[in-house]
Amino acid sequence: MPTSFDQWQHAAVSTIFNVTLDRQEAESSGWEKTYLKELADELASDSASSSSQLTASIADQILIARLSLDPNGDVMSDDAEHITILASLPKGQTSWDYLIACWKKARAEESRVRKSLSAADQPKALGVLEEIRALLISYAGLVLQTPDMFPNAAKPNGTPLTPLVLVDSLTRVSSSISNFGFSSSDASSPHSNVDLTTKFETIDGDDLPVFLQELAARFGNDEGLDEILGPAFTELTRRIRDGDRGSDAPAASSSPTAHGAAAAPGGGGVDSAALNQAFNNQDAQSVIAQLLAGRMPGAQQGAGPGPLGANAKPNEGLTIAGLEWRPYVNAIVEAVEIKPIASMLAHLSNFNPADTTGSRIELDSLFGPMLRLSAFPDAYPGITQHYFANATSQNHQETDSNFRSIQSTMEIVHTLNFRVFNALVRSSPQAREKVLGYWGKACALNAKRGAMQVRQELVASDGYMVNLYEMLLRFAEPFMDAGLTKIDRIDLEYLRKQTRFDILELTRINATEAEAKEWTQQGQSEPAGALPNFITEVFYIAVRLNNLGLGKAVRRIDEKEKEMGRFKKRIAETEADRAMWSALPQAPQYENFLKRAKAEVERLHGEIYAAQSQLMAPDFLQKVITFNCFLMTWLIRVAEPDAKHPHPQATLPLPQEVPTRFRMLPEHMFEDICDVMLFVSRVSAPLSEAAKNDLVTFCTTFLSSGWYIKNPFLKAKLAEILFYNVIPWGRHTNGILSDTLNIHRLALQHLVPALMNFWIEAENTGSHTQFYDKFNIRYHLSQIFKSIWSNPKHKEQIHRQAQASGSDFVVFINRLMNDVTYLLDDALDKLQELHTKQSESESNSSESAQEQQEREGHIRGLEQTIKSDLQLGTEFLRLLIDFTAETAEAFMTPEVVDRLAAMLDYNLDLMAGPKCQNLKVQQPKKVAFEPRNLLRMIMSVYLNLCSKGEFVAAIARDGRSYSKAVFERAGSIAERYMLKSPPELEAWVGMIGQVEEKRQMEADEEEDLGEVPDEFLDPLMATLMKDPVLLPRSKTVVDRSTIKAHLLSDSTDPFNRSPLKIEDVVPDVELREKIAAFVAERRRAPKS
Repeated sequence: MPTSFDQWQHAAVSTIFNVTLDRQEAESSGWEKTYLKELADELASDSASSSSQLTASIADQILIARLSLDPNGDVMSDDAEHITILASLPKGQTSWDYLIACWKKARAEESRVRKSLSAADQPKALGVLEEIRALLISYAGLVLQTPDMFPNAAKPNGTPLTPLVLVDSLTRVSSSISNFGFSSSDASSPHSNVDLTTKFETIDGDDLPVFLQELAARFGNDEGLDEILGPAFTELTRRIRDGDRGSDAPAASSSPTAHGAAAAPGGGGVDSAALNQAFNNQDAQSVIAQLLAGRMPGAQQGAGPGPLGANAKPNEGLTIAGLEWRPYVNAIVEAVEIKPIASMLAHLSNFNPADTTGSRIELDSLFGPMLRLSAFPDAYPGITQHYFANATSQNHQETDSNFRSIQSTMEIVHTLNFRVFNALVRSSPQAREKVLGYWGKACALNAKRGAMQVRQELVASDGYMVNLYEMLLRFAEPFMDAGLTKIDRIDLEYLRKQTRFDILELTRINATEAEAKEWTQQGQSEPAGALPNFITEVFYIAVRLNNLGLGKAVRRIDEKEKEMGRFKKRIAETEADRAMWSALPQAPQYENFLKRAKAEVERLHGEIYAAQSQLMAPDFLQKVITFNCFLMTWLIRVAEPDAKHPHPQATLPLPQEVPTRFRMLPEHMFEDICDVMLFVSRVSAPLSEAAKNDLVTFCTTFLSSGWYIKNPFLKAKLAEILFYNVIPWGRHTNGILSDTLNIHRLALQHLVPALMNFWIEAENTGSHTQFYDKFNIRYHLSQIFKSIWSNPKHKEQIHRQAQASGSDFVVFINRLMNDVTYLLDDALDKLQELHTKQSESESNSSESAQEQQEREGHIRGLEQTIKSDLQLGTEFLRLLIDFTAETAEAFMTPEVVDRLAAMLDYNLDLMAGPKCQNLKVQQPKKVAFEPRNLLRMIMSVYLNLCSKGEFVAAIARDGRSYSKAVFERAGSIAERYMLKSPPELEAWVGMIGQVEEKRQMEADEEEDLGEVPDEFLDPLMATLMKDPVLLPRSKTVVDRSTIKAHLLSDSTDPFNRSPLKIEDVVPDVELREKIAAFVAERRRAPKS
């Protein structure tokens, strides 16, 4: 039956505070209820009645009276009743313990209101409980701010009351604390009896969000919420960082590196009380942590260098190999759902420490330990050991399983990190600015990660920077919609005005350092306008992290793969030479090298796997692809004069004048796209149709408008991206982009001329290795040509280029011929040298071990060069076959046809002439030498052009290499091994006949001319000039075809190296007339 409101209020207040104003009630409870004697006397003196009624109106007095009781303060008192009251207080109960127990009782009382009171009294009762809880929350916060404001500010074992008492509540670690003197028979008590001397009271279950909300409401407006909650949240992330979990560790699965301990900033010696407590609790983990850490578990608001040194990093702490980190991160995720708490955390001094460094920001900042959780070996070598200790021998199934395990864990880490920062960003405009400042500082302090070489101890780990990048990608998702409807929200002037990170030292896409400095200073000197929007901020910080985060991580994998390749090569060579060194005194040194080298290969392989396991996560890769495709589109938009792309799509080629805003962009923005997409291509990540279109548009745009990019190696990377995406992979017969390249509108119109122009441009990269660089670049281009060759639309462009006046097509085919000439000449020459060396090896058995080793080393070098030359040479020769088949007429120009015929004749002589025996080597496949196939390909070029009289005449004029017998032998070999069809062989024989006929005609004409005056002879070719021209600088007269052929490869005057263009030469009309008259006269003269 419902009780009256006054009866309920008295009972509720008495139950919640566990107090009474009636001595008899206290005595009858066995003194479990605390008799507030002094308060009872005070109230009695203030009132005419002697009522012991408890109401919410005196709750403040009740709390002060109860909290002021000090069981250790009045032990010498003569007041027996007072001593009895103090003795009945729960042992070890602090003011915090009492307040939290009361608050929980107040919460529990709410559920009984409906059963105890009438409907009319229930709202009044709930108001009373709310008033009491508010009072308890106030006092709970105050005792955390000033623990000694009441007695009982420490446990009997010396553990002080600090804001860290909240840690166990936040991590849902119940201390199962008792009733704090409440009757054990009270059914409303949620706990059983435990020892209060070592445990603090916790807020459990559904109570915690309510408690935090009430705490935030009371202290949130700059009234000390940071002092109350800040230390606890700092402690949560410190435990993640350092790996020790305090004395109340949550149960969790084991981790191979979870409990590595390291002194935190400001650490002191071992805390005896904490160590004894850990022993008493039989908590082995905390005992170890105390001994190793050299201090008690505690949190520091500040940050400093600590005993590890200014740039040192602690041990791994908690890792993703276990689950120990989850309670701490989950606690933060749940807490930041309360906006005042989220905003408060962003304003903590250690959220973005002022005095940190690039390497320490992930350790010193509040959420750095969460953000660094990763699989990368630079911060977590234990992950590599745990998952990839035997990477070289690990089977694919085990590797895939480990990859999936790491990726699923990292997806959780990334999701939780984003939830935290998203809550911070949304909590208040001020908090959003704090977050942007933190991201900007992470970039600014780690600018050196963008350098080619960097000391790892000076910068943040790959995991921290990549995780930051992943988070920014999630923030960027809303403005990267399929229609790119928000791309215009990105401020194009942001970089020259922003101050979050310095870009003055960054290389620009197409501007000098001085130009970039002046441009930036002008922007920063202009009056400040409206603050940039959040989309702009997120975009540019993500772009920076594309370089400093993912870009660096990808480049580091590439470096390790190259290093591992070098070790493998050395191991193979040393093993191959074992027979030579095994009997030497230095044999143990060789064995030791092999042991160390194999260990390095194992280490590198494991580290590469560890990094790849995170970077190759499918969801992460799709975010990366989406962002980089967005960045590609944005770069074209900036490069376009009116900055409207993709609405509508840009017109190619772009204008000759490059917009200043594009020229001034950091070069890494362009390069990062290339590096990232190359990584994506190498791991065969799937691309959506939209991504394929974006990628082809980007590559086509900047290959066709190459003057926009100053660095030729960036354009080379564009070609490399296309290469990796057109070569067949897996079970597919075509590459990922093969179909797109053959239907994409811009590609169909502009890709062919772009590839040809870049083939020409690749001749001079500006590097000291440019001679070899060009072959790699052109190999990639050749494979792109190969993938589009069968498309009629692309062939239309090829014919258009071949026929267009003023085009560089002749220059292109000349460079292609040069490449084929050099590579085949070099390969065939070295094949002869290899033949000689191998013959010497078989016949010379008296060599010393040292001499054998040197000779074998030389042979290996020859084999590598020959293989490279032939692989490149045959690819370029295949391309030459294709072009001579499609555009034969273009090869008939005087400056091309003689050189082409001479090159072909020379190589045919080596393959089918008397010297062919010198090309026989052991294991020809080892060096990619397929003589019949090479002969077949050379003959194909002849057959493509044999119908052209100019070509037949050029062969006939070649007095150095042409031989009828060699040509006939080549035909016989082709017939014997069915290298050519009968019609082709018939054409071959017919060509030989035409050449012989032309040679006879040429011989007759030469005989008719007799001795030719020197002034009529070309000074370079020693042949009769037909179209003499004067070179303006050297004043030398040469034949036009000769100088045109020279200028195709070298844009200087051959006689004094001064710059020269074909337009500069002056026709020598008078000399040409003299030569014509001389020829006419000699031909009219009677034959002797």
